[in-house]
Amino acid sequence: MRIVSLVPGHTETLFALGLGEQVVGVTAHCDYPPQATGIEQVGLFNRPDVDRIISLRPDLVLAGGVIHRGCVEELRRAGLTVFDFAPRRVAELLEGMEEIVRMTRAGEAGRSTVATFRARVAGLREKVARRSRMRVLFVMGEKTLVTPGPASCQYDALRVAGADLLPAPKHQAAYWLSRDAVCQFNPEVILVCGRVSGEPLKKRCPGCDLPERPCVRDVADMLNHPLLTGVHAVEKRCVHAVPCHWLCRPGPRLIDGMEKVAQLLQKVFVR
Repeated sequence: MRIVSLVPGHTETLFALGLGEQVVGVTAHCDYPPQATGIEQVGLFNRPDVDRIISLRPDLVLAGGVIHRGCVEELRRAGLTVFDFAPRRVAELLEGMEEIVRMTRAGEAGRSTVATFRARVAGLREKVARRSRMRVLFVMGEKTLVTPGPASCQYDALRVAGADLLPAPKHQAAYWLSRDAVCQFNPEVILVCGRVSGEPLKKRCPGCDLPERPCVRDVADMLNHPLLTGVHAVEKRCVHAVPCHWLCRPGPRLIDGMEKVAQLLQKVFVR
């Protein structure tokens, strides 16, 4: 089978399921695992090249929801099979993996891999159910700070990892932060999409023109941010940078990230 993936998380899933050799096209943002960078690119994640995708004669294209709506319509008109998959819950991510196994005929090896992921998530849910939740604020965005809303996979992943999150309308995938909302919530832990101490500077993603990239900021930037000063987490210096792939790529590494967040919260709790 010839597969094109338009989403970095989907690409990671394909390789985890043992389907890497069947992937004939990816986006410029599909940089993990390293083998993915050697596959022909079909444009950017947010601007895939329809003609290039069609030229690869794929049996299956994996797309990512609203951001690919126009592209998906064109590909389907061209007669291609598209699995349009943008999970908003960890359970939906696992269901999507199972559908990929079915569509690609990945067989028992694929089913076993997804079963292992399911067992890890179930084990994590059981573990965090035995301890108190901590108020956690996950900060994304550049100059205007945002946090995931209930209509996002990040929000659900953090909940599974044991976080109590800032309340927001159920339909929102992202919530723009205000000083009043942050102070009222008074987070005990702040997780920042940024640079982990000791890690090399992340390369600029293809197409990124942000003057102040969130992925390279450090904890000090957040300790002094006017939206966050004075809250419990800042006063206690419970502010931690986390790399993008921990929470922002729904795929196999999201499960790794959930486990790491749970471990981090446990350390803070017993400190």
